[in-house]
Amino acid sequence: MNDAASLQNLNDIVLPAPVAWWPLAPGWYVVAAIVLVLIGWLTVRRWRRWNRDRYRREALLALSSIRAGNAGCSLRDVPVLLKRAALNAWPRERVAALSGSDWHRFLDETAAMDQFSTGAGKVLDHLAYAGSRAPMPTEADAVNVISAAEFWLKHHHRPESGS
Repeated sequence: MNDAASLQNLNDIVLPAPVAWWPLAPGWYVVAAIVLVLIGWLTVRRWRRWNRDRYRREALLALSSIRAGNAGCSLRDVPVLLKRAALNAWPRERVAALSGSDWHRFLDETAAMDQFSTGAGKVLDHLAYAGSRAPMPTEADAVNVISAAEFWLKHHHRPESGS
């Protein structure tokens, strides 16, 4: 039974070795480079935004100290705090000279709100311009102006810059 056509003479199929995954094809190096550049760009963008909004975080921290009644913090600091924050976000020529209803309108427009024009603005003006011997606003007015200031600090929209 030495027949060449016999099935007993067949050998198993020899499979080739599996394809190695390393070294990668050149296309994968391009993909990896693009991903690394994208991660770097997003990191720089996030860091710039975080730095750009530093004034906002510091103002909110100061406002929470005012709300808590910490030593050295007074409700009379709220108008100064808002003006400083606005001067950090907008050009000095746009913000520095604003007062009264123009200032209230600016605050409301930049945060898409109406709290300063409808009531909190009067308390803000009283805090800014009344002397230190003038009576402090009522508790409700104080809560109202602090809430409006906090809302503005959290939600105002900075003008777009070139970066």
